[in-house]
Amino acid sequence: DDYSDKEHLKEALESYVAGLRKVRLIRANKREGLVRARLLGASVAKGDILTFLDCHCECHEGWLEPLLARIAEEETAVVCPVIDVIDWNTFEYLGNAGEPQIGGFDWRLVFTWHTTPEREQKRRKSKTDVIRSPTMAGGLFSVSKKYFDYLGSYDTGMEVWGGENLEFSFRIWQCGGSLEIHPCSHVGHVFPKQAPYSRAKALANSVRAAEVWMDGYKELYYHRNPHARLEPYGDVTERRLLREKLKCKDFKWFLENVYPELHVPEDRPGFFGMLKNRGMANFCFDYNPTNEHQVTGQRIILYPCHGMGQNQFFEYTSHNEIRYNTRQPEVC
Repeated sequence: DDYSDKEHLKEALESYVAGLRKVRLIRANKREGLVRARLLGASVAKGDILTFLDCHCECHEGWLEPLLARIAEEETAVVCPVIDVIDWNTFEYLGNAGEPQIGGFDWRLVFTWHTTPEREQKRRKSKTDVIRSPTMAGGLFSVSKKYFDYLGSYDTGMEVWGGENLEFSFRIWQCGGSLEIHPCSHVGHVFPKQAPYSRAKALANSVRAAEVWMDGYKELYYHRNPHARLEPYGDVTERRLLREKLKCKDFKWFLENVYPELHVPEDRPGFFGMLKNRGMANFCFDYNPTNEHQVTGQRIILYPCHGMGQNQFFEYTSHNEIRYNTRQPEVC
């Protein structure tokens, strides 16, 4: 309990939990945010394997055994369930039609979902084999407690939530582990229309991830988020020393071996940024699809230039394309 102030989460919650087997209620003394609250739970957990879940989840019968079995086979595997959809308004369990999707990201460092690439489908011998995923959504996974500690657990310099999932994903892969989705494990998850609290700290979290793990590729992130350069992100000295100590691979290796499907922009000097309309003062090309899951096929509009990159960021490539590659999938 991360310092809840709601009345029903005080004595009523304690009375409810007292009647449950194997459940302990740990209360933080001040609001810690997701990362440090999870670490508080991990610090008192007694098992060999840690399993993290969001609060707004519903687990299928038999959801845990596949995750534990895989870690018993390979201790350096961090394993996620397939995340099924629960309707945010009615709590109807909608499930997850078709093949499980894998996690990715775009150059804003925003998590994205993708279909499993052909190379990974060929690697798997059976539909029950795990699916390797470049990134995790963040909320739901199992990991060996010993390996979690070896990897440096979570970055405690991160606040509230946002960005920690990509940072942990990069670290798992670059430092010798594997991140996987188990098709035999399903957990339902409520995806709210909007977060119930501010995500103001998410930008600083993403900057920390970029500064520690992305090497020179962090410039692609900064080009699309110029305001991020000015964001205070704290001291990352310890995290860089951790990377050095664990002899982790560079980000180029990650892109080539884990996520070769991600287009790496050229971003040639002078050939990226805002496209300004000379006929109208301070109006720029703007591409801002209303549906995050339907990026292609939307109209480009003129909108007042805001200088923040993101939906007004375009690149002119050596192939004479005007390319919008801020989000995945990128479009021309």
